[in-house]
Amino acid sequence: MESKQLFILGAPRSGTTFLASILADTSFGSPIETHFITKYFKKLERYGELCERSNFKKLIKDILAERPIQQWKLALDIDQFFDDLSPDYSYATIVHALMTRFRLADPDASWGDKTPHYLGDVEILLELFPNARFIYIVRDGRDVALSLLKKPWGPNNVVSCAEYWKILNSKELELSEIAKKSNLFSLTYEELLNNPTELIREIYQYLGEELPKSRIIKVQKNTKIGNKEKWRTELTIDQIRQFEAIAGNKLMELGYPVLTSSPKISLMERFYFKTHEFISKNIFLFHTNVIDGILIKLGKKEPFSD
Repeated sequence: MESKQLFILGAPRSGTTFLASILADTSFGSPIETHFITKYFKKLERYGELCERSNFKKLIKDILAERPIQQWKLALDIDQFFDDLSPDYSYATIVHALMTRFRLADPDASWGDKTPHYLGDVEILLELFPNARFIYIVRDGRDVALSLLKKPWGPNNVVSCAEYWKILNSKELELSEIAKKSNLFSLTYEELLNNPTELIREIYQYLGEELPKSRIIKVQKNTKIGNKEKWRTELTIDQIRQFEAIAGNKLMELGYPVLTSSPKISLMERFYFKTHEFISKNIFLFHTNVIDGILIKLGKKEPFSD
């Protein structure tokens, strides 16, 4: 399969959506969130040999039932899809075929993905699409936490945010392997805000794409220059200490200064925040999977992916 895939890697609220909008004029289009690629790779064993029509159909039906994919409103004849892919029924081929049908119904179409949690599964992406292009964007974890705390899907407290951000940004080995092949472009969200024109030129050059002047103008207009270091005034002293106690070393490793000296977090704090995260997460999942699921089936609500 010819390499025509692009993955934007970055923790949630790290600027992946803004970065995707910048790439709208490329052959990849504006990368989207798929959410299913690594999820079903991990489940492949339960489907059996995909060259068997029944197994193939079960996998495709499950993927099409995912809420982000329901938004595509993809009119797909699964039997015809199976015949079209013969004789190659590898999972990578299936993913590529689904993505190209979503984009242009063209098997040679390029496509891009920006699902944030894929950063934690970058080794899977590399196995499936070893020649894909990758853009890795990092943002100060304290600003990420500040943004995440405003979202209902969590993480739901500063400690959980710090743990999540640290885990996702601890893929140095996998990213270095991609970099060795010159298939990785790395940047920080703050750099993008400070110098959007220069960075967009570098990104388009990295992708081998022509950069329209109109795109430069749009980026200059839409860049929120001041959207950084808000954590300094909007997080409390305790929240800053708690975040830096968990992820301070990772912040410094990525070039961000820390405010607290030898920050610590008590066992009582850890217990409280883990309990809070468990309860908040399950309330959200109940509302999303049960209540929203019923409303979707009744036609009272559209599938969505936030």
